[in-house]
Amino acid sequence: MEELENIFLACDKLFAQANIDFKDIETIGLDEEFFNDYSSIRIVNSFLFNFSKLQDKIGAKLFKKILYELKEIDRYSIPMIDILNILEKLEIIKSTQDWDRLREIRNILSHEYPLDRVTQIENIKLALDGYTILKDIYGNVKEKIGVRFDKKDI
Repeated sequence: MEELENIFLACDKLFAQANIDFKDIETIGLDEEFFNDYSSIRIVNSFLFNFSKLQDKIGAKLFKKILYELKEIDRYSIPMIDILNILEKLEIIKSTQDWDRLREIRNILSHEYPLDRVTQIENIKLALDGYTILKDIYGNVKEKIGVRFDKKDI
């Protein structure tokens, strides 16, 4: 149980950092001028790093640990699609399609290196939208798991 709490704490810390960057990006505003200021680029890089780390931590660690603690799985080497289907069946996540959308966004961000600013802006906006989805998923997970384990501090 302590390991699960530590995963939640690590995610909470990453969300706190990403929230700051998210708000800064919204405040500055995304346009072609955005990329003329190096501090703006650093904010985006920080946001994208935390967004990616959160997906890793939630997908690879949190989801599996939850199912293991609930005795829904007996090993961690289970395909992600099976993990997502079990989580959806247990109503811990609302839809496997949300997670698929996050993976799609991450693939776009990690495999495309656009040279034009318009495409970069579109990709950053995708990440901002994906972050909102990720926050919703995480909030739902915390709500459901807190109830299942009768823990208010998770």
